Amino acid sequence: MEVIEFFQYIKTPTTVLHVVGVIIGMGSALVSDVLFSFFSKDKNLNTTELRTLLILKDIVFYNLILIVFSGSIIFFTNIEGYLGSVKFMAKMSILLVLLINGYVLNKYILPHLLNKNFFKSKKEKTIRKLAFACGAVSVISWLFVATLGVLDNINMSYSLIISGYLFVVFLGTSVSLMIEKKEFN
Repeated sequence: MEVIEFFQYIKTPTTVLHVVGVIIGMGSALVSDVLFSFFSKDKNLNTTELRTLLILKDIVFYNLILIVFSGSIIFFTNIEGYLGSVKFMAKMSILLVLLINGYVLNKYILPHLLNKNFFKSKKEKTIRKLAFACGAVSVISWLFVATLGVLDNINMSYSLIISGYLFVVFLGTSVSLMIEKKEFN
C-alpha cells in the first residue's frame, strides 16, 4: 500500500477525529474566553476560577495538537487539491494566528494572570489590555476557522477572506479594549 493510499484509507476516521478536536478545542476556547470576562468582573481570580481557566487552557492546547495532526493526515490525501484551495489557505492562515495568539496567551499573559493583583494593579494594565485583545482574537479566529470548515464552496479570493477576517478582528479587538477600559479605569 502506497503512502497516499494509506492516508486515503484512514481519511474518514481521521476526519471524525479532526471534527471532534475542533468541537472540543473551539468549545473550550470560547468557554474560557467567556469565563475570563465573567471572572474578571469582581477584579479577582479565586483558586477555583484560575484552576478552571488552566484546565480549559490545557484542553485547548491538546486539541490544537490533535487538530494539526489530524489535519496533516487529511492534507496528505489530496496535497494538490488543498494547496489549490483558497478556503484551505485562509483556514491555515487563521490557524497560524490562533497558534501565535495561544503562544502569547500562555507565554506572556498567563504568568501575569497568576498575580493576585492582575486586575487591580496599574503595572498590569498593558498585559491586561493584551489579554482582552487576545481573547477577542481567539473567539473571532475560532469562529472563522469553523465557518470556513463548514462551508462547501467559497466564491471569494484569499485576500478578500483574510481582509474580512482582519476587519472583524479589528472590530472585535476594539470592542474588547473598550470593555477593558470601562471595567478597569
